Amino acid sequence: MEQRPAPHADEIDLHELFFRLRNRWQLFLLALLLAGSAAFLYLRLKAPIYSFRSTMLLGNQSSGSKRAQELLQILEVQDKGTKMEDEIGLLTSTDMVQRAMSRLPFNVSYFAASDTWLNTFGDLQVRERGMGTVPFRVTPVMSAPQLTGTRIYVDPLPGGKFRLHAEADKAWLVDLPSGELMQEVLDVKFDRTVQAGDTLRSPMLTAVIQAEPGYEDATSKERYYFQLYDQADLADEYQSRLTVRPVDRESRIIELTSKGTVPQKEVQFLDTLMRVFVEDELRDKNTTGQKTVAFLNKEIGQLSDSVRKSTAALSSFRAARGMVDVTAQSSAGIQQQGELQMTRAKIATNRKYYQNMLSYLRANQGATQIVSPSSVGIEDPVVNNLILQLTDLNSQRAALGVNASVDNPMVTILDERIRSAKQALAETLINMTRATDIALRDLDAQLAKVRGTMNQLPENERQLASLKSKTDFNDKNYQFLIEKRAEAAIALATNSTDKKVIDEASMTGGGPTEPKPVLVGLIALLAGLGIPFGISMLMDKANRRIQSKEDLSRITTIPMLGVIAHGTKQDKVTMFTDPKGPIAESFRSIRVNLQYLSAGLDKKVIGVTSSVPGEGKTFCAVNLAAEMAQSGRKVLLLECDLRRPTVASYFDLGPNCAEHGLSSYLMGLSTVEEARHATGVRSLDVMCCGPIPPNPTELLESPRMTELMEQLRTEYEYVIVDTPPVGYVAEFFMLLRHLDANIYVVRQNYTDKGLVSHINELHQEKKIKQIYMVINDVHFTKTYEYRYKEKAYTYGY
Repeated sequence: MEQRPAPHADEIDLHELFFRLRNRWQLFLLALLLAGSAAFLYLRLKAPIYSFRSTMLLGNQSSGSKRAQELLQILEVQDKGTKMEDEIGLLTSTDMVQRAMSRLPFNVSYFAASDTWLNTFGDLQVRERGMGTVPFRVTPVMSAPQLTGTRIYVDPLPGGKFRLHAEADKAWLVDLPSGELMQEVLDVKFDRTVQAGDTLRSPMLTAVIQAEPGYEDATSKERYYFQLYDQADLADEYQSRLTVRPVDRESRIIELTSKGTVPQKEVQFLDTLMRVFVEDELRDKNTTGQKTVAFLNKEIGQLSDSVRKSTAALSSFRAARGMVDVTAQSSAGIQQQGELQMTRAKIATNRKYYQNMLSYLRANQGATQIVSPSSVGIEDPVVNNLILQLTDLNSQRAALGVNASVDNPMVTILDERIRSAKQALAETLINMTRATDIALRDLDAQLAKVRGTMNQLPENERQLASLKSKTDFNDKNYQFLIEKRAEAAIALATNSTDKKVIDEASMTGGGPTEPKPVLVGLIALLAGLGIPFGISMLMDKANRRIQSKEDLSRITTIPMLGVIAHGTKQDKVTMFTDPKGPIAESFRSIRVNLQYLSAGLDKKVIGVTSSVPGEGKTFCAVNLAAEMAQSGRKVLLLECDLRRPTVASYFDLGPNCAEHGLSSYLMGLSTVEEARHATGVRSLDVMCCGPIPPNPTELLESPRMTELMEQLRTEYEYVIVDTPPVGYVAEFFMLLRHLDANIYVVRQNYTDKGLVSHINELHQEKKIKQIYMVINDVHFTKTYEYRYKEKAYTYGY
C-alpha cells in the first residue's frame, strides 16, 4: 500500500509546475502562434511614429526687454518676473496651441491605403500623408459647415476630374474654426464628381479640389481619402502630444518634443508654436509700451493746463503788486544770516577754549608742576607758539630732574623760565578772551540787523515766493514727463523680446521611434507564455476534480491502496490474457497491497464502490477479481448493483445472466448453482445481477442474502462484491454488514472533491470501517506524482 503524504500548506514546487505546463504545450504553442501573429499584424498595421525636438530660450524673468523696462519704469515698483513654470504653462496652453493651429493647413488630413494583401479585407494598412504626397489638395471653405467623423474617398478620373464619395452610419456637420456641432447626420451617403479647381458645394461638404502640382505617380494603385477636423479637435490632439521641459534645473532654455506619423506636420507645428509664442510676447510688450505712451500723453495734457494757470497767476500778481523778484533778496538774507551764525558759533567756541586753558594754567602755577596745556581746538599762532615753548621748557626740566638736585643752578634757571612762560601765556589768553567778547558783541549786532531786514519783508513778497515755487514745480514735472514720453516712444520703436528660438524642430533618432519591433516581439513572447501560464494556473485552481493522491491527502485520511493506469480499448479487451499490460500490472500491485493488509485477518468479502456512476467501480471489481483468481485463489465476483448491471458484458455472459443471477436467487427463482456462472478465467466465478428487480433494496436486506454470503464465505477464498454507488442509493449501507473490507474507487479528473469529503465524514464517524481508496484511470504522462511509472510496467518484458 502506498504511503499517504501528510497534508501541508500550499507551496511552489518548480518541478511539478514545469511538469504541468509541459503537459499543456499545445496551449503554449497556440498562444505563441497567436501572439506572434498579432505582433506581426501590429507591426504591419501600425503607422510608424517619429519624434521631433526643438529648443528655445525664455530670456530673463522680467516681461519685456531690459532697456524697455528701464525706460518705462516710472514708479519704483519691484518686478517679480515670470516663473519658468508659468512660461511653460503659457506655451502649452490651449489658447496658444489653437492660435498656432489656426496658421497651419491641418484641417485636412490625407491618407493612402496601399495595394497589399492586408487591405483586401478593408482599408487596414493605412498611412497618413503630408500635403503634396497625394495627387490632390483639398481646401475647405471655413465659413460653411463641413462633414467630419468619416472618411471621404477621392478617386482621380481622366480629364482632370475627381470623384468624392463617402458612406457611414453616422457623421457630424461641424463649424471648423469654432468646433461647434451644427448637426448629426445618420446614414451618410455622399458621391460627387468635380472638376479640378472648381468649388464643390453640397450640404455636407464645401471645398475646393485641386490637382497637386508636380505629382507624377499617376499609375499608383493606392486608395486615397481625407478627413476633416475642427480647430478644437486639432488643438487637443497636438496639445496631448506636446511635451515641454527645461533642459536643466537652473536653465532658462526649454525643450519642446512631439510625436507624430507625418514628419512634415510635426516640424511645422513646433516651429509655428514657437514663432507664435515669441510674437505673442513681443505683442504684449508693444501693447504695454503703447499704453505707457498714451498714459504719458494724458498726464502731459493735464499738467500743461496747470503750468499755464500757475504762470498766469504769477504774472498777474507781479503786475498788480509791482513786484519784480524778491527770491534773490530773500536768499541772500538767509545766506548772510547763516554765515553770521556760523562765525559767531566759531568765535564762541574759541572763547571757551581760551577760558579752559586759562583755568588750567591758574590751577598749575608752581614751577615744579611740569604740565603742558593742550592746544587742541586753538587756531591762534601766538598761543600755539607759547604752548610749544612751555612744552620744550618742561621737557628740559624733566631731563635735569633725573640727575640734578633742586639747588642746581640749571634747574633754578629753567624753573624761572617756566614761570615766565606760563605768565606770558596767561596774559595772552586773557587778551584773546577780551577780543572774542568784542567780536561776539559785533556779530550779535549784525545778526539783529539781518533778522530785522528779513522780518520786514511784506506779505505780498511771501505770496510771490509761494506762487513762483508752485510754477517751478509744475515746470519741472512737465519737463520730466516730456522726457519720459520721448524715452517711451524710443523704447516702443526699438522694442524686442528676450525669447529666442535656438534650435528649430528636427527629427530625433534618424527614424521612427515607434513601433519598436524588439519591444513588440518581447511583449508578444511574454503574452504568448504568460497568458497560457495564467490560464493553466486558473484551470488548476478552478478544477474541483481529483487529480492525484496529493489532492486526496488534503481531503481525507483514508489509506490509499494504489492507482490504476489509463489504458486503451485494446488494453481493456486483452486485460484477462495479457499479463504485461499496464492495467494488469496496476491490479497486480493492488492485489499484493490488499493481501498485505489482510494477512492474518479474515477479510474474504471485499466490497468495491464509488460515489457516482462512471468512476469505474465495476471495472475495478472485475479486474481485481480476475487478478486474484490468476494468482491461484478461488474467487467469486458478486454483482450487487441491481439497478445498472454491467458485469456480464465483461465476460460475454449476457444470455446466461439474463434469466439466472443474484436477483433471481434472492427472489427464490434460482439456486446458487444456477445463479453462479463460469467466466473462462481460471478459478473465477461470477454471480451477475440477473433480471433487474423492481425492489432491489428489499432483496439485499432479505435473509436469503445473509444465507448466500455465509455460503460464499465457505466456498471461496475471496468474494469481490460490486456494490451500488454510495452517493446515489442506500443499498451500499445495507451491504456493509456483509463486507470485511471496502475499496472506494475515485477516477482521475472525474470524481469531484466534494464527494470524497462525504466518504471521509462517514469514515471519521466510523460508519464505514476498513475502507481503502483506489485512483482509477490515471494518466501517468499527465500526473506529476506518477510520471516515473510511464514506462515502469514494461520493465522486464
